[in-house]
Amino acid sequence: MGRLQAGAARVKLEPPLGIAMAGYGRRIGRASGVHDDLAAQAVVISDGATKIAIVSVDVLAIGIRIADQIREAIAAKTDIAADAIMICATHTHSAPLFNIFATPAADAKAGDDRDLEWERALPDKIARAVVEANERLELASIRAAGARFTLGTNRRLRRADGSIQNAPNYAGVADPEALALGVYANDGAPIVIIFNYPCHAVVLCEDNLLYSRDWPGFAADEIESTAEGEGAITIFLQGATGNIDPRGRGSFEVAGEHGTAAGRAVLAAVGGAQAIEDAPVAFRRVPITLKLRPLDDLIADARRCAAQTEASLNNHRGGEGIQLKRLRDQHELSLTQLATIEGLEEQNRRDRRVDLARREISTTLTLITIGGLAIAGIPGELFVELGLALKANPLFDRTFVAGYCNDLIGYIPTREAYAQGGYEVDTARVAEGSGDAIVATVLESLMAMRSERH
Repeated sequence: MGRLQAGAARVKLEPPLGIAMAGYGRRIGRASGVHDDLAAQAVVISDGATKIAIVSVDVLAIGIRIADQIREAIAAKTDIAADAIMICATHTHSAPLFNIFATPAADAKAGDDRDLEWERALPDKIARAVVEANERLELASIRAAGARFTLGTNRRLRRADGSIQNAPNYAGVADPEALALGVYANDGAPIVIIFNYPCHAVVLCEDNLLYSRDWPGFAADEIESTAEGEGAITIFLQGATGNIDPRGRGSFEVAGEHGTAAGRAVLAAVGGAQAIEDAPVAFRRVPITLKLRPLDDLIADARRCAAQTEASLNNHRGGEGIQLKRLRDQHELSLTQLATIEGLEEQNRRDRRVDLARREISTTLTLITIGGLAIAGIPGELFVELGLALKANPLFDRTFVAGYCNDLIGYIPTREAYAQGGYEVDTARVAEGSGDAIVATVLESLMAMRSERH
């Protein structure tokens, strides 16, 4: 092990206008402009013997097949092992729609909602950011810190009847701390500022038709335009944000206020931290297999319900009026619920990661350690309670929890949430207990990695 080295780079994604945007099922219209550039931001860190790479991509998500394609391309062009690379989506809901699970084949065709040529070029753009970062290695030191930041608000509000509504729950669990890792050159100039915080990038709502990084982008702009961050590339690692939304939403002005506050908090914290020049770097890719939610009974119940509401609608004899509207609304709700559950099962049937006979889905966790810091890459939308459990582990000084990393398996709720229901549970593919299994596997692997250092 020698002195730390690091390099960073950014490559613009440049999605075309006129295609659909991802993140909101109720969005009407297509991308009409660019508010701020979407990009892939990468850093490579080396201790002289081992290299790791982290890249944040301003898209909704990236599935394992595309992530592996990117990682293999990087490994072929550099001396960075594929297993040492984290491809993390920032999960902005103001990014282009594309097939996150596979790059389109040469003969594939799509409608006007997508641009297949852009999709085919995307993996190379992301890989190029890491390759360029690797070409810019220089001697470096790191500083890590935590900063108080309270943008994230629990979004699971329990109603008087016990049901869960997707609405702000200010009394619910949230994470009040952003973590930051600053990487600095010999002359003290910042190379990269990494910050990690769990909060959906959804300040901008479905009425927005401009590409944007949302509040994390404004945070990056604040960091990079400030004297302490001038010259740096900012990497945002989305956290355990499955049940966390911003406390204020609705406009670019609001996103700017939140992002500016985040950038200032991060810079103030990391600027006062102790610099470290020597730290061992390590990585581990950990396969994990999780049980799928049992859906047969839910599908049967949803079909019976839809049949009942359809029969009620067909049997209506009262002409136009409030009762007919009521029956139509009831049937539409039944069909929506049925489509959601059948859609989950269709995903399972089409997913190469799924063993339908065993009702299991396979994915991977990616772990990186840099001295007393750990970064746990989670392939989905972990609930914040599970993220806090990982952050609280005593094995490392600080543990960053990076969601949407190298894959997407959907929502990963707590055990308690499954009993409560709600949107995240209704649309989750993995079974109750999956979150606990992920936490246990991460902690076991981090323990092994810590032991290997001594």
